[in-house]
Amino acid sequence: MTGRMFGRKSDEAVRREARRWSVRMHGDHAGAYQEEFDRWRAADPRHQAAYARLERQWSHAGLLAQTRIGQARALPAARPNWAGAPLGLAVAAMALIVLAVGLGSWTYAPGLFGGSSVANSEIASRVGEIRTLKLPDGSRVTLDTDSRVRLAFSPAVRKIALVRGRARFEVAHDRDRPFVVYAGAGTVTARGTIFDVSLLGGRVGVTLLRGVVDVREAGNAARGHQRPAVRLSPGQYTDFSPSEPPAPPQVAPRAENSWVSGMLSFDADRLGDALAQANRYSSAKISVADPALNDLRITGAYHVRKAAAFAHALAVSLDLKVANHSDGNIVLSRPS
Repeated sequence: MTGRMFGRKSDEAVRREARRWSVRMHGDHAGAYQEEFDRWRAADPRHQAAYARLERQWSHAGLLAQTRIGQARALPAARPNWAGAPLGLAVAAMALIVLAVGLGSWTYAPGLFGGSSVANSEIASRVGEIRTLKLPDGSRVTLDTDSRVRLAFSPAVRKIALVRGRARFEVAHDRDRPFVVYAGAGTVTARGTIFDVSLLGGRVGVTLLRGVVDVREAGNAARGHQRPAVRLSPGQYTDFSPSEPPAPPQVAPRAENSWVSGMLSFDADRLGDALAQANRYSSAKISVADPALNDLRITGAYHVRKAAAFAHALAVSLDLKVANHSDGNIVLSRPS
C-alpha cells in the first residue's frame, strides 16, 4: 500500500475517508451523519486536516466558477447535491472540481480572520467597473469601482473583509452560518439581508436596504469595554472610524442607493465632495482651478464613469468652463 503509514491507516486511506465524508456532509441528510462524522474527525488529527483541505478546495471551486477562466470551462457555480449519486461518481466529480481549481489564479492565505481551516480568496473590480458575482453559499456581492474583498468561508461561518472601496451584499439566508463583513475597525453581521459597506479614506459607512444588521467595533471587548452593537433597520445608515465608534442610526442619504446602476446622486452636496467620489470611477481626474469652487452645491443624478461627460454636465449646471489637459485630466474654472 502506498502512502506514509500512521498506525494501521495510510495517508491515502485517510484521504479516501475524507472524500466520502465530504460527499455525505454536503448532501440533504448531513444531519443524520453529524455525530458519526464528529467521532471520525476527532479520532485522528489527520482526519480533520484532510477534511479541511477538501473544504478549501470545494469553496475555492465555487469561487473559481465566477471568474472568466471558470466560466469558459463551465465549472459549477454552486455546491452540487451528490447525496443520491453513487459514491464513486460523486468522488470522481469532486476530483474534477479539485483539478479545475489549479487552472485559476486564486490563492489561499491560511490564517485569514484567525482561522486555519477556512477557504480564502480575493475578488476585485477595476477602475470604472461595477462587478456582481455569486458566492459559493448563494449570496451575491456587487463591487463598486476599484474595490477589493477577501473571502473566508467555512462550514461554521461566512467571513468577508472589505479591503477597499464599496460593496453591496445580498446575503443568502443560513441560520447556522453567520455572515460577517470586516471593514476598518468594525464588523457588520447579517443573516439574509441586503446592505452596503464602504471603506473610503479610512472611514467605514454601512447602509441597510433590507433586513437587519448589527454593526460593532472590532476588538473593543478585549479592551474591557464592549459597547452594544448598533442595529440598523431598512433605510438607515451608520459610519465609524478607527477613533470613533459606530454612530447612532440615521436616515440613509438617497445617494447611497444608486451607485450599483453606474450613477451617483447628489442632493445639495459640495462640488469638492462630488468630485472626490466621481474621480474614483475614471483614470482621468476632474479638479477645480479655484479652491473656492469646491464649496459650490450640486443636485441631481449623474453618470460618472466618463469623466468628460460628467465635467460637461457640471459646467452646464454651475456655469463653469471646462479645460481638457494633455494628460487627460480636466479642470473646471469660472468663465473669464
